[in-house]
Amino acid sequence: MVRRVLFALVLVLLVGLVAGAWWWWHKPPTPKGEAYTCLENIPLWSGVGQVRQPIAHLAWGQELTILNRYSDYVEVRTPKGLVGWVRERRLMTPGVWHDTGLLAARIRQMTTQSSGQTAVLSNLRLDPGIKSPRIGQLLPHTPVEILARGVAAAPANTVGSGEPRKQDWLLVRARPGKGIQMAGWVLAEFINIHLPASLPAYTSSEGLEPIACFPLRSVNDPAFGREAYYLVAGSNGVEGSACDFTMLRVYTWSVLHRRYETAFVQNNLCGKLPIDVSVPSDPRRDVTFHFRNLAPSGKQTLAYTMRYTMVRALPAQSATTTATAALTR
Repeated sequence: MVRRVLFALVLVLLVGLVAGAWWWWHKPPTPKGEAYTCLENIPLWSGVGQVRQPIAHLAWGQELTILNRYSDYVEVRTPKGLVGWVRERRLMTPGVWHDTGLLAARIRQMTTQSSGQTAVLSNLRLDPGIKSPRIGQLLPHTPVEILARGVAAAPANTVGSGEPRKQDWLLVRARPGKGIQMAGWVLAEFINIHLPASLPAYTSSEGLEPIACFPLRSVNDPAFGREAYYLVAGSNGVEGSACDFTMLRVYTWSVLHRRYETAFVQNNLCGKLPIDVSVPSDPRRDVTFHFRNLAPSGKQTLAYTMRYTMVRALPAQSATTTATAALTR
């Protein structure tokens, strides 16, 4: 009788140990945090070895639960319950993802200054500078809208001891895929800014590298149809300047000569984006545009009016008041 009881107790103990070991081995890993994907179409791998299979491909901004870490890989679980491994550098922290949302909300209030496309594979950063967190990536030839310009220190140069070089950055908005909108800072040298087909010859002959381009009014040419007038702002291409642009041009189409002509020129500016342009639907009303300028005497607002093909600069000291009045007429 005693042997039977002892045998039963041992059996129960063994079963408990086996069950406990099975549960410990198969229990879900304890979550170690959250992360979000910063790239599109990231492979989710079955393991970290050389022999592995892709389980799925993750979209940009996918929320993930972190389960484990190994070397530069992270084991994650998707909201659908898929578990696999991704490279940690392809993820954003929740704090960076939150700031990405704030940036997306801020750009909704910003006016497009020009358009272009990426020249190469381009990383989107949260702020200007290569040390800023990566929040996305754009393939070559992705169309972008340019919203603002910034400046940040270039990577440290171990050769020489001069002043650190500065690089130009552009804040862009892009739609790399159906239903996907990204915003972030990209190195300016990675972006090709578009101009209407006839204008690059004019800007290049003047050494003007454009950063902003706006269509104004247009004229009907019997041979070519409607031809727009354009406002173009740019600089001589020197990186790291405090000025977003130093030159301003207005190009109008000449029906008589069948070509663009320079209707207005202003140099030696230190303009700051954005340029605010208003083109009333009523052709009898003037086109107006204005922007901030860093003059030796301090910050000022420069404003201009355009009637037909004639552009007139308003007095700088009254530019803010006059521009406001012109825009609200």
